[in-house]
Amino acid sequence: MTELAFPPAPPDVPKRRWISPALVVCVIVTVLGIGGTVSGLGLMFFSYRSFTVPGSVMSPALKPGGSIVVRARRGEEVHRGDVVMFDRSAFAHPDSAGLSAFRVVAVAGDVVACCTGGQLSVDGRPISETYLSQDQYAHDSRATMPFLTRMHEGEVFVLGDERGKAMDSRFHGVVRLSGVDGFVVGTGGVFRPEPLPRTTAFTDAGLPGAPFDDRMYPALRWCLLGGAVVFFAGFTGLIVTVVRTAGRRRRAAAGPPGH
Repeated sequence: MTELAFPPAPPDVPKRRWISPALVVCVIVTVLGIGGTVSGLGLMFFSYRSFTVPGSVMSPALKPGGSIVVRARRGEEVHRGDVVMFDRSAFAHPDSAGLSAFRVVAVAGDVVACCTGGQLSVDGRPISETYLSQDQYAHDSRATMPFLTRMHEGEVFVLGDERGKAMDSRFHGVVRLSGVDGFVVGTGGVFRPEPLPRTTAFTDAGLPGAPFDDRMYPALRWCLLGGAVVFFAGFTGLIVTVVRTAGRRRRAAAGPPGH
């Protein structure tokens, strides 16, 4: 009986991977980087605005003609010492419309007065206002114009740091708290601002409530930086992976050397 000879079975051919795992990882990293960057830019766009200082009423803290960065107020409490932005229509006795930036010196429940020896007082506590323009403050009689105001709920009393030039609450009354749009948190451009110094004049006098502390902006900067780094790493890896994969496929299609 003749035995039939069968040809040997062909060797197993490894299945070709159509999608490289490294490529998938690089795509995911790139998308995450884009997401982080876009989220950071979105929060910055909707929460921060840049404005030009129109005059010298807040000198020397805000220089005339300079840029300031304002963070939108989203219901945060306003404290003494905050530099806030609002439309002048929020004054009790407005003279015009348009945005203004002034420093809050009294809030609901306070009794604010001027001037014993040229010094502002809140609830009878003298306030050492080191942020004022001392030279002009000392030589301008309007800077020490006397007043006495008892504050009620939903209102703040604002003054300019340049008291001799500012048309503030001494002339136009209190500002409705609901009309305060934002906090001045820095000077310079939105992407590279210099933080506005937070005064301790009121807490040093024993009054509660420190000025607004903007902690979101530093976090946003790290978010933008991290998103950009992750995107760059993922995109670079994506390009390298695609180039290497294409090279391997060309070599495989060409066959072994010499054939």
